[in-house]
Amino acid sequence: MKNVFFLLFAIGTMWLTAITVFAAEKTVETEGISFISKADAIRKAQRAAVEEAVGVFIRAETEVSNFVLKKDKILSRTQGYITHYTLLKEELTNKQFSVYIRSTVSLDKIKDDLIAMKILLENLENPKLMVLIEEDYLGMSRPQMRIAETEINARLAAKGFELVDMVQLEKIASQNKARQALAGNIAAASSLGLSFGAQYVIIGKAVVQDVGEAYAGSGLKSIQSSIQLKVIQSQSGRLLGSVVKNGVAAHISSLTGATLSLKDAVQKALDDYLVDAITESFQDYLNNGTPLKLHITGVNAFRLYQQIKAEIESIEPVVTSKKEGWNKTGGILILDLRFKGTSEELAERLDGRRLGDKNIEVVDFAPDRVDCHLN
Repeated sequence: MKNVFFLLFAIGTMWLTAITVFAAEKTVETEGISFISKADAIRKAQRAAVEEAVGVFIRAETEVSNFVLKKDKILSRTQGYITHYTLLKEELTNKQFSVYIRSTVSLDKIKDDLIAMKILLENLENPKLMVLIEEDYLGMSRPQMRIAETEINARLAAKGFELVDMVQLEKIASQNKARQALAGNIAAASSLGLSFGAQYVIIGKAVVQDVGEAYAGSGLKSIQSSIQLKVIQSQSGRLLGSVVKNGVAAHISSLTGATLSLKDAVQKALDDYLVDAITESFQDYLNNGTPLKLHITGVNAFRLYQQIKAEIESIEPVVTSKKEGWNKTGGILILDLRFKGTSEELAERLDGRRLGDKNIEVVDFAPDRVDCHLN
């Protein structure tokens, strides 16, 4: 068992090394100008390279005062983010130093700092998360312990994510929809997320096993845990992906060992997959629009359908508009939209909007849809 423990440790170390080697990077070419020195011009070119890399995560229009101050802290760490640079060209004209450089910038380091300073989540409009984990400890189901769920919530909260309150989740834990979600029903998980206003739902299972003595005569128990997590985008009902991670701990107490090994597995799952999956997904929705359904009643003529579709597409934050269905007899039109904003922002733009002699009235909205009536 001792050999197994060290083998697991070695594999984990190799895996972490691989992650470092294949870290996400961006190569950019930038210019720096200075009247002081060539070195100062290079520093300015490097700062410009980092600023361009920051732009991968941050929208250009996000320039509120506190963000500017925080961004300056990011940009001041230029040397830490640039892993390599090549001087492509240099000129000295009228005491002006001009340089062109090609820099390789570590996006992983920038993203970690953006999250640590809460800049990225502020820019992503603080997505809300729901966490539901089924937990099995040492062959016994102990839902009241909730070690993995608590650890995930604590780590996500520390990174600045907004979370559905665990007390609220306790009230629905025994409901059929929660059981279906934990069983892997994506539609049930998505519906639960929407009901709590959560953009993302994390469902999964944690299993802890006592595999015997860590090594002969030690008195320490070898506790191994495994956690499987799935990430679901509530509004689209899309499964972003899943991750499985293992943790190992040796302790005289089975319960303490379970806690330590689960914390190890949770940290790996969050750092190696979960946070990336959520931030990249939300970034995509901010850049390309959030999927929303628009239901409009009172559309009882083809002419009205065409007018409404053209009017909706003229709204600047609407990226795409696609007809899901239209029933002339019932007068119901359903459009699938990609909208750069929330459902409430779309509702504000639509309510009271004139369409010839007709008027659009918003009657209801939810995180994934807006309901209107044409009067």
